Amino acid sequence: MIKTLQIKILKKLLLAIALPITIFGINPNEVRSEESKGVYVTGNYGTSSFTSADWKATVNNLAHKGNLKFDNGTGWEAGLGYDFGRLRTELSYGESTNKIESITATINEGIFSGTSVISSASGDLKINNVLINGYLDFPIGRKFIKYIGAGIGGCKLDIDNITVDGEVLESASTWLFGYQGKLGLSYRLTKNFNIFGEGIYSAFSDLGAAGEKYGLESSSDINYRAGLILKF
Repeated sequence: MIKTLQIKILKKLLLAIALPITIFGINPNEVRSEESKGVYVTGNYGTSSFTSADWKATVNNLAHKGNLKFDNGTGWEAGLGYDFGRLRTELSYGESTNKIESITATINEGIFSGTSVISSASGDLKINNVLINGYLDFPIGRKFIKYIGAGIGGCKLDIDNITVDGEVLESASTWLFGYQGKLGLSYRLTKNFNIFGEGIYSAFSDLGAAGEKYGLESSSDINYRAGLILKF
């Protein structure tokens, strides 16, 4: 059920990336009418709301599964992009950190399936993202611009030790598939300088294995970020 939902979400995000490219091809005159084009740098800072993650692992030769909960944390993102007019594309790097709050664990096979076991966890979940993003801008007058965006790429996941039924699952460090969607509003202070606020939904998924230790899968609540764009 979770994977089916995430596939549907991913399809919508890929459509969001494809949409600006389609419009760019159909309406070149409208795209060229935008005042500012060219290379830009961008950065944002705000919340990180990966509040929980599903996990699974083999512990004492039995399949287990459970849930990790995290405190709200902080995150940032920086990128280098090109503005074609209405369409923007960029390569971004980001980082977020959330402290582990609690863990649950149950046996996931055999006659004891569903039985809770003793578990504990501490430390941090740290995620580094490298994403390719696409945006479609909708100018409102001469100063305000609302936009939608989406990105896909890789998430480097670092998570500290968890202990399940007396067995320590050592900290994992691995790359997983990640994606995000954005909705925002920017304000043009000058021709080459914008400030913005945006909401971001992001996720990572790999219930196969995280660093050959255990599998993880999670999606965030909406993150809220403020940032700037400097065009050259």
